Amino acid sequence: MDILDKIGEGKIKGYLTINKRIIFEGAIYHITQRAPGKEILFVEEADYLYFLKILKETIKKFNLDLFCFSLLPNHLHLCLRIKEANLSEAMKNLFERYADYFNIKYKRKGHVFCGRFRASLCNDENYLLAISVYIHLNPYKAGLCRVPEDYRWGSLNLYTGFSKKTFVNFEEILSFLDPQLDKAKEKYSEILEESAKIKVDKLLDNSSVKKFIREVVRIEKKITGKREGEEEDLDKLIEDFKLMKKKKNLDRRARKYLVEQLLANGYAVKEILGLLSIGRTTFYQIMHSS
Repeated sequence: MDILDKIGEGKIKGYLTINKRIIFEGAIYHITQRAPGKEILFVEEADYLYFLKILKETIKKFNLDLFCFSLLPNHLHLCLRIKEANLSEAMKNLFERYADYFNIKYKRKGHVFCGRFRASLCNDENYLLAISVYIHLNPYKAGLCRVPEDYRWGSLNLYTGFSKKTFVNFEEILSFLDPQLDKAKEKYSEILEESAKIKVDKLLDNSSVKKFIREVVRIEKKITGKREGEEEDLDKLIEDFKLMKKKKNLDRRARKYLVEQLLANGYAVKEILGLLSIGRTTFYQIMHSS
């Protein structure tokens, strides 16, 4: 069974950064793109506004659901769902149009973006909510605003302030918190406030992003009162692993399943060794067991 089959059957959930892109209808992605080196993407207000204009057009043209976004001077974040297997085409349209605009306006040549965009797959409600929090806190963590709500070039105020007509589908993520929009916004604000205290080493580093998102998921569960058992939880699997290890009663298939889940959810091998208190030899024995 390949990873796409496992995702389809709900055996792998979370925030997945995988070398080979997995593209399928209905998938949700966290998109990141940045400028090369110390270059910037947005020089003045008109640049942000133009990007938002073509983003809106791209959403409509390619039939996408945009959940949230944040535009920073040197990089950007989008969280969206594709309804057709057209992610590459949609992002190519968006970024090439902006690059053409930017080069013409500033009479420059060369790359505006630093290579191909990064796309991480999300197929879990808790992690999708956490991704939105991470995206909305990016400007604050970058020191661009005094409080997260002050930043203009993002979708946060749709989640915490007054609702208005927009091309951003913010209601869907908020509905995870409460069916009543006002109450959902209150809970989102509380999650945001607590998550703002999480330290981030590097904003665009894969490992830092995944650690941050896992911390936000824990905060969500604490604030919303979600209990383990509603869905299989990695923390519970890890506790069970350690308990069975003490009793020397480990099932090979259960061990392998846990390690696969940790890898799929972005844990590095070194992190897994520490979490499970095992050595590299044991790790590779688990991975190659049948």
